[in-house]
Amino acid sequence: MTSFVLPKGTVVKLGTISTCLYPYFRQGIPAGLPRAGLQLVDQASKQESGVYIGELMAYFSACAAFAQQTSEVHHEYQDVLGRFVEALHSAPGVKPQMPELEMIAHQVGLPVVLEIELGEDCVVNADAHFEAESHSEKSWKLWRSVLLSRESGIPAAWIKRFYFPRLLEFRDVATARSARVLEQTTDSALMVGGLMQAWHKDAPGDLLLAFKKQYGRVNFSQQALFDENSLERFFNLNAMIDPATRLLNQLMIWQDVDALAKKQGIPLQ
Repeated sequence: MTSFVLPKGTVVKLGTISTCLYPYFRQGIPAGLPRAGLQLVDQASKQESGVYIGELMAYFSACAAFAQQTSEVHHEYQDVLGRFVEALHSAPGVKPQMPELEMIAHQVGLPVVLEIELGEDCVVNADAHFEAESHSEKSWKLWRSVLLSRESGIPAAWIKRFYFPRLLEFRDVATARSARVLEQTTDSALMVGGLMQAWHKDAPGDLLLAFKKQYGRVNFSQQALFDENSLERFFNLNAMIDPATRLLNQLMIWQDVDALAKKQGIPLQ
């Protein structure tokens, strides 16, 4: 296996869901982090030991982790969540009064992307989904996706900030396509860009350039520093602390990702 070295100070990204933020803050990112989602793309894909880091593929990872957990939660609580969806459709913009949502919402993670600055020179290997083992340098320079095999994982101190989608309130969905709803849809489109790289093997540089030309950015629309105060503020946002509102955001993001992925011929189930 031919390795490649990313120098100290290189900025990379990793996608996950919000329920992982506090564990990563307290303990760092574990050395053997399972990768969700590639079985949707390549049935033969095998999990290598390490942590996948990258750029646009971080949005794939956030999307895959979000989709996997959303599917699990909705399968386990399909009756309650079915009533929740019916209530949303019958009275758009009105928060359903359903106390039973509280036991579900705390399990729900929304997609987030971590920005990491490497604190030392790091040896990385090719992402075998894109390149052969001997092409580690190409895997980074072309695909911006590599496998970091560091015995102690990624220290929390290397994580500098996190990005997350626009979070909605019920009033935002009361009217058709409000500006905040459109911004969240744009955030979902960035995750679908990650799906396009993984599924179609579209070049991430081209995808990100097109996204930046249209929307003026290459990350989720919201961001915060990765420190204790910022995490506390994030989890105290009404969209995170209120059970019905957190589930509303889960549903809206999932619907957008599913619809946008289908337009690209990418099945999520």
